[in-house]
Amino acid sequence: MGLIKVENVDLANRVVTGGGIKTSAGTDRVVPIHEAVVPFIVQFCKEATELGSCYLFSCTDTHTHRSSERLTYNKYQYRFSKIVKALDLNPEHRPHDGRKQFITMAKKYNVDEYAIKRIVGHNISDITEKIYTERDVDWLKAEINKIKGPDHC
Repeated sequence: MGLIKVENVDLANRVVTGGGIKTSAGTDRVVPIHEAVVPFIVQFCKEATELGSCYLFSCTDTHTHRSSERLTYNKYQYRFSKIVKALDLNPEHRPHDGRKQFITMAKKYNVDEYAIKRIVGHNISDITEKIYTERDVDWLKAEINKIKGPDHC
């Protein structure tokens, strides 16, 4: 997450290209940006540019507010635990909760199983889908945008 470079964010086409740190299934995958998230990504791009950071999510020094390179997983996990404690949230929460929530909501809104796997970078073992099925980014965008927020429940 903290390794997404601003240059890999294509706001015009609403996609981010990246991944592949843990598995080859995630390498250079195209991830659609949900229409409701676009304003946040625009803001993160603006802040990164102002900080002179090449990373979408920058790690800034708490005293100087200068960018100190990329937001590593360890830095993210540390800050995540501080927020959980400060807000008196359930201490069982983990940084991976967002990923679990995304997949749960995607299933709730009937997002195609293969779209979910492509978006989150999971391996697709079905040979027909993995090798012989062409999927374009518009299909991924349509699938991710099936997910609706609380106002649409």
